[in-house]
Amino acid sequence: MKKVIGTLSAVALLILVWYLFIRPFEFSVRFKAKTLSGDIIQTIRIWDRSLNNAEIVEVDSVYRLTQSILVGNRSYIYNWNFETVNDSTTDVNVKITQPSRSILNKLLVPVTDQPIEQDAKDIVQAFYEVLNVHLRITNVKVLGETEIASVFCVCRNLETNQIEKANGMMRDYGLLTSFIRHYNLKADGPPIIKVREWNHTLGKLKYDFCFPIVKADFLPMVDSIVYQELMKEKVLHAVYHGNYITSDRAWYALIRFAESNGYEIDGLPIEYFHNNPTLGLNERQWKAEIFLPIK
Repeated sequence: MKKVIGTLSAVALLILVWYLFIRPFEFSVRFKAKTLSGDIIQTIRIWDRSLNNAEIVEVDSVYRLTQSILVGNRSYIYNWNFETVNDSTTDVNVKITQPSRSILNKLLVPVTDQPIEQDAKDIVQAFYEVLNVHLRITNVKVLGETEIASVFCVCRNLETNQIEKANGMMRDYGLLTSFIRHYNLKADGPPIIKVREWNHTLGKLKYDFCFPIVKADFLPMVDSIVYQELMKEKVLHAVYHGNYITSDRAWYALIRFAESNGYEIDGLPIEYFHNNPTLGLNERQWKAEIFLPIK
């Protein structure tokens, strides 16, 4: 009996030590989201910019995001963890710690109401509402395998944060359209973005913003404007409706579709934009076709 009591006491002590000194959080909030983890991470990045005292510390692929948040004089670390349930649903588990009073919170949270709990509920609820607004005004439909034709373009090489892709495009929209008009070039399709480098973890992009034109005998040479031919290639195809700021939501849907259906990805996303946001059309009606090259 003494041995049993001793063993149980040792186990209880180990559990207590783990809980107080090793368990990396004091409180957690869990919810399911009707989208993929990459889309959630990008939405957190946009939402984070609206907060006065918050900063994204680290993104670990599409599985985890670490964010620091200050509420009054209380400093928290939010570890957002993502687990894919299926092609349209992600389980989100937010583990929260307050480093300055971690042990005290662990002692008090099980028996009393602590600020970390209410702060966590308020913050996660605020994000959940932002995410749901985003999902209500956007839609992605993956259509499957197709082929895109070659097209000759006049382009600008751009580099921005991923969430600023559309802003970069809009900044140069007038420049490219003016260039085409000034030199009497003939437009030959909607504007295109061809991604050259994509670092999801850092949220960074390098891409070409292009206008298709009919190739002319004379092509004026101007600094910072380049010509290129986008070649015919085999792709997966998705249609996106919504604000072009979040059209990269379709990138994650196409990658997931490729992985689920045995396709080998052979390049980075290409986007065709069919609406001019400055003309007043409701953003729910903005349409973009998204393509992901495959072998």
